Amino acid sequence: MVPGLVLSLAKPERKCDDRIEGEIMRKLLLLAMLLLGTNAANAAPTMLVHLLGTGGPELTPDRQGYATLIEAPDELLLFDAGRGVMQQIYEQGINPKWVTRIFLTHLHSDHIAGLPDLWMTPWFLLGRTAPLEIWGPPGTHKMIAGMRAMYGHDIDSRVDRFNTIWGLEVTVHEIVPGKVYERAGLVVTAFAVKHADGDPAFGYRIDRAGHSVVLSGDTTLTPNLVTAAKGADLLVQNVIAFSPRLTSRPEMQMVLAKLTTPEQAAELLKEAQPKLAIFSHIVKKELPGRTGDDAIIARVRLAGYAGPVQIGHDREVVSIDDKVTVSPPPSTVGLPELDGK
Repeated sequence: MVPGLVLSLAKPERKCDDRIEGEIMRKLLLLAMLLLGTNAANAAPTMLVHLLGTGGPELTPDRQGYATLIEAPDELLLFDAGRGVMQQIYEQGINPKWVTRIFLTHLHSDHIAGLPDLWMTPWFLLGRTAPLEIWGPPGTHKMIAGMRAMYGHDIDSRVDRFNTIWGLEVTVHEIVPGKVYERAGLVVTAFAVKHADGDPAFGYRIDRAGHSVVLSGDTTLTPNLVTAAKGADLLVQNVIAFSPRLTSRPEMQMVLAKLTTPEQAAELLKEAQPKLAIFSHIVKKELPGRTGDDAIIARVRLAGYAGPVQIGHDREVVSIDDKVTVSPPPSTVGLPELDGK
């Protein structure tokens, strides 16, 4: 996946940064593929989008908390860190210690529940030496300070010459709308959205090599989202849908008003016209399983959108290039256990 492959096996004089280790391993894999004649460099997609977790706060048998991983050459960018995120990264065949750049849409608990685990466990168990770098809304500094306080015993007791404090450092960037990250031709742009008691909240657009992925984050329909999503290769869009009984209840109106209903999604998609829209952060109540999923798509169709849209599922992988292709979750058969450094 690395055009113009340059591979160095020289060991750095200082202790190897985990990002360097991850990049070397990926380049070694690519080199092996090239030697086998697969011409992987030409076939590599511009980006891969891992739908790590597609659920909301609800507990279901088949959805973990919301998290999306963007993979590009020498890049692993995580957007939100809902419950189970570290396990989901592992099951994608990616060592969690390589995931050190994290972008938060907002600070609701269901979007950061897995963050402490991703911060702490790869450090002491898997030997991560690189610090985390986190981009998020105002309040992220305070949240990280609270996380460090909560895990104060681990910090005091586990730091030693084998597990250095450097691997627990966290660099925080509190963001405003605009470009927030750029490296090697990949650009991440944040845009403000509306999420009521979750504000300040952001969506993100990721651009690389003429292709784009838009993550709505948690939001109702807003002009900023429409603008960001126009012409995108992929829109990963939140959705909320309740049974008629719950929809009619007054206490549910505030919940419905802060996310995107299927009818609002149809309006958004008709105007933005992405190549593909996939629902993630799927909030359903009294609409269980496949029946509930089908009901959401039916409402989008009834509201007048006939284009490509589907329900996302945990660990699906979307390949972004001239075509947008959705692949099922990678098999975990034969996946090696990660039990040490």
